This record gives sequence, structure tokens and C-alpha cells, in this order.
Amino acid sequence: MRSFKLLSLVFVCGAGAAQAGDFIDTRVTFAFAHDNVFVRPGETTPNSPGVGFGASRQNTQFFDNFNTRFSGFETLSNLTLYKKAFSFFDGFEGEAALSVLLLTQPSGQITLFDNSSYIKLNYKPVGWGAREDISLTGFPVSSDRFRLGYNWRVTWGGDSAFTFQQGSGLSSTGRPSAAPGGKLQVTKDWGYAFVGLKTGLLLNNLLNVQERVYGYLAGGGVDLFKREGTALRFEVNGGYFNRGIAPSLALQGVRAPINAAGGSARLSFQRGAEIQQSIDIRLYKNDPDVLTRFFTPEKYPGGFSITAELEGSVLAQTLIDPDRFATTRPQLAGALALNTRAKIDFWRITLLGLVRTLSFIQFDVPGFPPFFDFSNGSTVRPETWFALGIDRYFPTLHSTFGLIGGVQMPASLSAPRFDFGGGSPPPGLTGPRVVVVRDVNLFNILPATDINGDPVQVLPIVSIKGTYRLDLSDYFAIIGEVFYTFDGNRVTFRDSTASISQPTFEQPNQLGFNAVMQARF
Repeated sequence: MRSFKLLSLVFVCGAGAAQAGDFIDTRVTFAFAHDNVFVRPGETTPNSPGVGFGASRQNTQFFDNFNTRFSGFETLSNLTLYKKAFSFFDGFEGEAALSVLLLTQPSGQITLFDNSSYIKLNYKPVGWGAREDISLTGFPVSSDRFRLGYNWRVTWGGDSAFTFQQGSGLSSTGRPSAAPGGKLQVTKDWGYAFVGLKTGLLLNNLLNVQERVYGYLAGGGVDLFKREGTALRFEVNGGYFNRGIAPSLALQGVRAPINAAGGSARLSFQRGAEIQQSIDIRLYKNDPDVLTRFFTPEKYPGGFSITAELEGSVLAQTLIDPDRFATTRPQLAGALALNTRAKIDFWRITLLGLVRTLSFIQFDVPGFPPFFDFSNGSTVRPETWFALGIDRYFPTLHSTFGLIGGVQMPASLSAPRFDFGGGSPPPGLTGPRVVVVRDVNLFNILPATDINGDPVQVLPIVSIKGTYRLDLSDYFAIIGEVFYTFDGNRVTFRDSTASISQPTFEQPNQLGFNAVMQARF
């Protein structure tokens, strides 16, 4: 009811000035899907409910959504009320946008989130070009789209940079609580540079009050080469974040600050196609170019074009030392991402690659377990995967047929001491264990031995997907997908003959499909 009242208020206030494009990236999605035809409800973790209407992240593969936060099956809209006006003073102009993410839930409820609403002051000195200016942007509620890094899967420094384990933590909706911020940027035809500040509120467990913490960001980019549709750009950014103090040590009277810092860099090359960031980290406004670039079907002007991006990040943060009482130590984290897209006439080829250390995956938690570094003697392996996709567009049929496949070695941790079974762990969760971490706080605890009694090994995951897309209009499409995954690391818990819950391997084969009608406008 509260969300409905807020939505009604937004409509009433904006009705007089609303324009086409006030709803940006509106997606109405109707899906008929099954995530695994080989299993029945109750046989897997997470549960596979069976065939029916609706789809979720269980219907996606590890190489999907490389550059977006969404699964692609959501029904949502970004309601943006935007205003831009020239100032009474020469060279200045102001703009502002109230950006609200409207997201429908499986329960039928509608939730609303601030989607980095902003107010921005632009100044163009005399003699500067049309796209050159100095801008000051304020994010009064959430600065989540002001992030470090470039491809969404390896970005960092968003709202969750101030941890979602304590204080402002996770909101009741399951999203990291918002953190306001500001950004000062100079943009020239040959590059840009920026500095920024974010603030958050975290609980000080020593004083049992909230205190303000800070994040400092900076970065820039320069065109190394730019001529006739060909460009080579180098970009770098970094930041430092104070994340409060370690809660468990605070309860023992020890103040142990948790601080994080790091940097990211990207080298990008493009020929014939504009290099763009993820839509999730751009500032929305009712700009017709935004709709043209992001929400219309792919154009095929003929010839050859390519966009290639190589990105790397090195981060560090202080965490509790599990091997020395009441002390902390630094933990390093890193990521490397490759995002390459090429187009030859009506053919498209995509090559994706990703390496993320376990410490990078858990960087915003922070740590695994939370606020702790890995114990001495642990074997920690990074997530590594690559994927290759190819598709072909048939203009007379308005249809695209595609195939994509990849191999992933998930991140894992083998620790000499197992700390995930609680204070009195059951026998099935004692002794050394291998933990497979698929994403942030999404992990499987593997059995101690396999069916042959041998020590368990983490196995590579192989996935392949065939796709078909029929464009009925510029904004309406019918999409069909069939996917198969072999994953020998799937685990669920079942009771043993002694009625003790034990981790047990599931059958490794997954075969599913998605049949989708989607309108995007």
C-alpha cells in the first residue's frame, strides 16, 4: 500500500510535464519456462518448482547478464522525471532527474527503489566544445550507479561498499541500503577526469550508535587514438572506503577498523561501434538517444565492426585474522574481465572471459565468513570461465538464431578448519570441507568424499544454450531458449539412515527452456 501511494504521488506530480520517454527501459516480460526437466520439486537446492509461467536466475547460465544486474526475466520500469534548463548566468545550466526503479515481485506486489536520482550543475567555459564541460552531480539518496570498474559483473564501490552485514546493512527488501554521494567531473573531447565522495551510516558496536563513514573515489580516461570510427581508450579509477569496525571484535571491546581500497583499469578498442558502459550505471534521462541506443533491435549496416574491452582490478581490505586473536590483516582481491563483440555483415561473435578471486566475489560482504580472512593452510581457488557465442540475423524473417557455450571453474575454498556449521555442527558438517562459491554468499558445501570414497574435487561446469529471437516490431519480441548444463558440484541436504542431514550430490545434468514474450520501450 505504501508503494502504491508513492507511485500515485509520482504520477500526480509529474502528470503535467510528463513526456514520451519518462518511462525508460520499461520491460514487460511473460515467460513460460522450466529450469530443469530432469528433476522434480524437492530434489534440488535451490528448489526446481517445475514447468510453468515465470522464470528466475535459475533459468540463466554463468555467462548470461555479464553487463547488467538483472536476470532479463523481470517486469520493471525506470520512471524518470527529468528537467534541464539554462541558467541566468552564462555558461551554466542545471538538470535534475527523479529516477525510480519500479519492480514487480512474484507475489504481485510492486516495490520501488531510488535509482540514483541526481541533481547536476554543468559549466561550459568559453571556447569549449559542444560535449565538453565541468559538472557537479549530487546523488541525494542512492549513488549506486556511480561505481568503480566498468563491466557490471566486476564493478565495485556501489551502495554495498559500506557492507550489508551491519548498521544500514540490507534493507527489508533485500537490497543494500542507499548511500548518497557527489561527483565532480571534467569532460573534454579527448578524455575525462573525476573525483567523488560517498557517505554511509554504520553501527558502531562499541558505542551502539550509528556513525558516518566515507568513501573517496577518483578516476579518468584518455583517448590514445581516435580517428574515423576507430578509437583506443585507456581508463583508470580507484577508491578508498571506510567500512566501520568488526562487530565480533567490538563485542570483546576491541576496535578493529575495516578499510578497503583498490583500483580498476580498462583498455578498450572499437571500430565502427560506439563503446558504452552498462545501462545499469548510466544516468537515466528522457533522451531519445538513450532509447535508440539501448532498446531497439541490433542494426546491421554491413561490413566489419568490433568492440574489445580488457579490464582488471586489484583491491585490498583489512579483515579479522582467524589465526591470531583480536588482530586484523590485509586481504588482497582481484578480477580480470574480457568483453569482445564483433559484427560481420549479419553475423555477430561474442567472446567473454572472467577471472574473479573468492575475495573479490565476497569483497562487499566483506570476507568469507563475514569480516574474516581465510585461515592459514586454506586452499583458495578463483572463479574462471570463458564463453563463445555466435548468432546470425535474417532480415527478411526479422529473426536471429544463436548458439553460445562456455566452461567455468567456480571459486572454491578448502579450509583445514570448517567454520560454517555453527556452534554445535552436525556430524555431516565437521572436519575439512570443500566449499564452492558461485556468487556473493551463494555457496555449496560439498560432501567429504565422493561415491567411491575418494576426496571430493571441484569439477568444471559446462553449459551451452541455443537461442531464437523473432522481432515483431522495434520494441516487441518473442524469444526462445534451450539450455543444457553439466555441473558435478550441485549439492542438496538429505537425511542419512541415522536421521542426520548430510550434504549429498545431486544429479549433475540440467536441461531447461525459456519461452518469452517481451516488450521493451
